[in-house]
Amino acid sequence: MRRYTAFAAALILLFCAAPGAARDREISAADFLEQLPDMLDSVPEPPAVTEAEIVELEEGDPETYVFIHGNIAHPPEPVNLGGDGRLDLSRPDTGERLAAVYRNRDGSYNQAGINKIQRLMRCRLTGKETPVSIKLLEILDAVDDRFGARGLTLLSAYRTPRLNRSLKGAARRSMHMLGWAADIRVPGRTPAEIKEFSGKLGAGGVGYYPDAAFVHLDAGRPRRWEVRKPPAPKKTAPVKK
Repeated sequence: MRRYTAFAAALILLFCAAPGAARDREISAADFLEQLPDMLDSVPEPPAVTEAEIVELEEGDPETYVFIHGNIAHPPEPVNLGGDGRLDLSRPDTGERLAAVYRNRDGSYNQAGINKIQRLMRCRLTGKETPVSIKLLEILDAVDDRFGARGLTLLSAYRTPRLNRSLKGAARRSMHMLGWAADIRVPGRTPAEIKEFSGKLGAGGVGYYPDAAFVHLDAGRPRRWEVRKPPAPKKTAPVKK
């Protein structure tokens, strides 16, 4: 019902305004169609998902993982993707919300802002932090500027080996365990929209998880993949003897 109420209100505002106001503020069909999703508020509420479920989905995709063989991984070089240097992030599991400047106007990086973001992206289980990839922040910033009128929702970021071991699946070296990856949602936007835009950036990995309604973004080599949760096996009725 809320969808139709919002739609009716939008039509009233657009087409039933005073004639003088309508002439001053004409809207094209293309602009109307672009604004329609926001008017309808029609993006369905995403399903509740735990970090354990996220890890289980990502465990099934080898592209998400990098393996370290005796050497410390070097963080990817930052790349400015045109973002404004500011991130607005919320974390539903703790209720925290943060707006922080990580890049100054002169192009230098703001360590105080980075530290705040790093704190928000800490491991859920241990509270431990790790240096976050600046390239990842640039990727998140580009998405935030394009879609994040209400900021980005952070479902999973840094994971310690202890957290990975506590969850289902082998404790492997994932980009989450390096501080190079984040799983996000954008309020009012579909994961398909985020996937398409992020893939066009060509800056890192983009994993699309439509059934769980989130997108994995990382600072690794550019690549894309999709993982759907397999349907639950059907329960068969016991055979009567």
